[in-house]
Amino acid sequence: MRAGADDQMNRFLDMFRSILPSFGVILGAVSCSFPMTGVAETSAPSSHFVFDDSFPGDILIHQVRVPTGGEATFTYYETLGWRGKAAGYAGIQSHPKGRNFIFSIWDNKSHRQPIRAVHAGAGTKVETFGGEGTGLKTWNFELGWDLDAWQTFVARAWPVGDHTHVGLWVRSGEQGAWNLISTMDVATEDAYFEGGNDAFIEDWLNTGENLRKMHLRKGWRRDLEGQWFATRKGRYSVNSWDLTEGKRSYQYRRNWNGGVEEDADGRFYFMTSGGKETAPTADNPSEHAIPRADAAPQLLPLQIKRARASLDEGNSLKVSWETVPTTLPQFSYSIEVYDNRDWEGDPIAKVSELDSETRAKTVQLSGLTKSDSFYVRLTCRDLLDNEVSREVDR
Repeated sequence: MRAGADDQMNRFLDMFRSILPSFGVILGAVSCSFPMTGVAETSAPSSHFVFDDSFPGDILIHQVRVPTGGEATFTYYETLGWRGKAAGYAGIQSHPKGRNFIFSIWDNKSHRQPIRAVHAGAGTKVETFGGEGTGLKTWNFELGWDLDAWQTFVARAWPVGDHTHVGLWVRSGEQGAWNLISTMDVATEDAYFEGGNDAFIEDWLNTGENLRKMHLRKGWRRDLEGQWFATRKGRYSVNSWDLTEGKRSYQYRRNWNGGVEEDADGRFYFMTSGGKETAPTADNPSEHAIPRADAAPQLLPLQIKRARASLDEGNSLKVSWETVPTTLPQFSYSIEVYDNRDWEGDPIAKVSELDSETRAKTVQLSGLTKSDSFYVRLTCRDLLDNEVSREVDR
């Protein structure tokens, strides 16, 4: 069971498995039985697609979709998975509480302090986890996700002093708004994304009779020199150790499949797990490829919707702005104040911050009055380092 599963569900499973032997005897009277080993053997097989971007990077991008007929409760459709000093994963779940987004990072021996969430998006809950390792998870049931809609994931890691911050942003649907799930502070340096991106599909509650399916496409990684790499192939595999007698997926050991499919929007990778009629057309493991010609991600750069500034009697310049929510999220901003409209010479005041959430800032000015001529410029940099500037209305 993955560390992202609900702790309450973990306790339930532990209790349930502890009584399986005796419970199986009771159910045997009505022509049902469980293995006496305490393992139900009825989970859909866990499957992985590991892609060809196995080098350190600071940005990961991937899209995931669950098609109609591919949703089953108790399923984790993991979209991003990475190794390193801030190893973790992110994806969507079909959970008894609803359809949620989840982002988790494991503890690591290099961490000098516990992982903490320095920003949590609206509706995001922050919790520690145990089970398969320990760490911090953040999950959001308020945003939700829809069947047949591509969900876009962007994870970014960046240095903050001798720590590393790791953030996850998601966009639900092709034209939906971007939302921050969380930004986590990891108390170690250079905790970038390592290993090939590992996407998986998992049944965490022995419901292998239900088919679950996921689609994946448009994977990207930016290396530490700022160069983009498009994933072009992946290795599909099923956890073979779960398929033998007495293990969690034995009853559904042949109910899996993976590879490449195509629809009107183009080609994509797929994984199917569970379901009584599912049968493999691919080998375990097997390699699959989708050619890519694009040189960089095609995501709409950040746009500033409006920006305003006002000077009060105490020489405090209050600047506020809004961004277009369907464009890439803000990553950092700077505010510059000049005494000329040509933006020549040094600014009389400047504030710069690496902050994705701030949309208002007060800048202290000295020696200016409301009657003086001065000009304010706002520059925002988005999650992929595109910049946009505009003069601020006064």
